[in-house]
Amino acid sequence: MWEEPDSFQSLKNKYWHPSARRYLLLRSSLLLFNTMSGKKEGFRPLKPPVVTMFVCGPTVQSRMHLGHARTYIFYDALARYLDYLGYDVTFLMNITDIDETITKTARKENADPLEFSRRMASLFLGDLRHLKVTTVSRFEPVSRHIDEMVTQIQSLLKKGYAYKAGGWVYFDTSKFRRWGRLSHQSKRDLSLRPLELSPAKKNLTDFGLWRPEELVRGRWRSPFGLGSPGWHIQDTAVTLPILGTQYDIHGGAYELIYPHHEAEIAQAESLTGVHPLVGHWVHTGLLNMEGQKMSKSLGNVVTVDQALRVCSPDELRFYFLSVHYRKEMDLLGMGVAQQKLREMRATARQFARSKKSEEYSLEPFETALNDDFDSPRAINWALGTLRRAAKESDPTRSSRLAWSAIRAMSLLGVNLLGES
Repeated sequence: MWEEPDSFQSLKNKYWHPSARRYLLLRSSLLLFNTMSGKKEGFRPLKPPVVTMFVCGPTVQSRMHLGHARTYIFYDALARYLDYLGYDVTFLMNITDIDETITKTARKENADPLEFSRRMASLFLGDLRHLKVTTVSRFEPVSRHIDEMVTQIQSLLKKGYAYKAGGWVYFDTSKFRRWGRLSHQSKRDLSLRPLELSPAKKNLTDFGLWRPEELVRGRWRSPFGLGSPGWHIQDTAVTLPILGTQYDIHGGAYELIYPHHEAEIAQAESLTGVHPLVGHWVHTGLLNMEGQKMSKSLGNVVTVDQALRVCSPDELRFYFLSVHYRKEMDLLGMGVAQQKLREMRATARQFARSKKSEEYSLEPFETALNDDFDSPRAINWALGTLRRAAKESDPTRSSRLAWSAIRAMSLLGVNLLGES
């Protein structure tokens, strides 16, 4: 059975601003960078106060590494802030448990692929709990949606967006006129980035919807023959039945824009005829290790369980949120972040002695987060507020300042009254 982290619904209303007018004004001023348009845009959900958000989850062939952790911590912090603004957030994340890498890794360990993927998924969910990623409403293993994948592929074939070739079913990218819009690539650019090289394909950029290959559970019977679904159709089969033909935010790492997110758009909009699929495409920058992208393929990963032996969850959250989510960052900066957090905690504990004060303003903090979730500026405001508290001669004023910083950082999931 799949275990899921505690629902964020138990924390509902904890961070709502006391003034209804105030939080409505905050809502209306929230700007987020939209990868599709290439600029910051006002965030306007389809059906307020509901916000629907999907973030690409892991392929569970190994333990979660810190590159993934950065992504999931950011979207957790974003969901916390949306909740603070008064939105009702539905946060969906898929679990990719169908992939040839899972089968290969399981075989090396003499394990049944399905049991192996279940075990790794359970470890992933445990790592999320340790990182205090609590806002995900629903985790959905893609293996539950094989029938939906087959149905969607059949529909794409019927509509003329897909074709069969050599046991495969391919999506015909020449039939989708918006192909390349998300990654801002021209037809010439796209021709230089061929996908799944095969002489049976009509176009270099066509991608597989169904493949005659063995993945995590072996081969499924389908109208196209024995085989397994491609990677891109797996996400579409999860999101359309659960979130519908349109939703508000789609997230993931920057490296997924092409071809994965381009493929999701092409599949979903071809199936439904509804455009656009997503209101805001929000992508995180990469985490580097000594200048190189941290990735399983390069073998330079630090896993979450390894990191938590030397860092606390709060330190990891503080570290990742101290750099803007769209920027690349390097693990070399961890020490500086730990030192800053220690300073903030020491000051917070020293001056938040009196009963918790509710008389404070988080306006500069809110202004920072409303500007494309500028968490580094928000954290610097909290740090500056604590330094002001240390210089304040009035104990009441000092305590009030300290509590404002404590409350602000709690919105990012960082506890200033926690560990040393």
